Amino acid sequence: MFDALDPPLLEPHSLLVRLLTALGIGFLIGLEREYAKRVVDKEEPFAGVRTYPLIALLGFLSALIGERYGPAFLVAGFVGFTAMVVATYLMMARSSSYGITTELAGIIAFLLGVLVYEDRILLATVITVIVASLLSLKVRLHQFITTLTPQDIRAFIQFTIISALVLPLLPAGAYGPGGVWDLHDIWTMVILVSGISLGGYLLAKVMGGRKGTLMEGLVGGLVSSTAVTLSLSRRSRAGQVATKRLSAVGIVAATAVLYPRILLEAWAVDRELALHLLPRLALIAVVALGMAYLLWRRANGHEEDPADLALTNPLNFGVALQFAAVYMAVQWLMALATAHYPAQGLYAGSLVFGATDMDAITLSIARQGELAHGQRGNAILLATCSNTVMKFLLVLLFGDRSLRKGVGMGFGAIFLATLLALLIW
Repeated sequence: MFDALDPPLLEPHSLLVRLLTALGIGFLIGLEREYAKRVVDKEEPFAGVRTYPLIALLGFLSALIGERYGPAFLVAGFVGFTAMVVATYLMMARSSSYGITTELAGIIAFLLGVLVYEDRILLATVITVIVASLLSLKVRLHQFITTLTPQDIRAFIQFTIISALVLPLLPAGAYGPGGVWDLHDIWTMVILVSGISLGGYLLAKVMGGRKGTLMEGLVGGLVSSTAVTLSLSRRSRAGQVATKRLSAVGIVAATAVLYPRILLEAWAVDRELALHLLPRLALIAVVALGMAYLLWRRANGHEEDPADLALTNPLNFGVALQFAAVYMAVQWLMALATAHYPAQGLYAGSLVFGATDMDAITLSIARQGELAHGQRGNAILLATCSNTVMKFLLVLLFGDRSLRKGVGMGFGAIFLATLLALLIW
């Protein structure tokens, strides 16, 4: 009888691997839940480190029996377990415990057991990581909510409108002078850049309790390395930074994050170009991070900074339209520059526009698919040089004199690494 329960096409070894995976998934969720309830909240949990593996096992067995004798067994198992969870919740709610997170995690554990039996192990593992992360980040997420402003809520709504409502309405095709503009493609790039900036801003919000100029620079660089440079330069001159050298740390760290951001944007447009750029950008980013760390060590490790980096929400309709206009202008001017002298025009345009907007010039160069990867990669690196020069001018104009040596050392090392990348590759 028990042999008949085994699906005819499922090998015993494969069945055992899936069974152990289901138990491991349940154990991971149960471990987090029991720790959070018993140790942190000092409460009796709905289920813990023993119960959650059993829940995942119940889902696994329900799927196994359902495959052999019909889906009614799986449905009955799920309905029965859900009814038990609801009954338990109603009893616990009488003691003023209204949270439903733990109970929902139990239902998810059951369904994950079903997914594992269906050999969706990768999907089940990803979902488990997401669930465990959300459960463990309870305190930090609640703190994050308290830091939101009405402008932040409007920014989330606007991003949804920008990405989900506006994009489908825009036509694809060649428009404008020489047919250089594709409105659908342009707005896709707007969503990409806005999403990266908004993600960096949210990360800064979540990590708000971790002060320190090194961390500020790394997180702020995801929003805008130029904004970080200007903010820290002004703060250093105004005497708002405990140690002047720490401003140089933040500026160099923010510039280091620029290179992974460029790689991400290039990957979204042309993966072969991104792979071509990967070793070059990785070299420069490592050098920049190393210099930021050395500058931080020279500042005697005084990481704590009493002032917060002033980062405003980077997303609204005005900013999106502004980037779209800049990107369209860069596309048109780059097309003019490369019409007769492709390589020379590309390099000249990268030097000019890199000083103003690295996002626009990176995306514009990446879309020049008729040019070789080497030419486009060199043009993007030249644009980063121009952007770094512009940021150093901001330091000279708005920063304290003490910034010049530290930032100069960091940017000098970045320039040498960029030159090395240009010569080697």
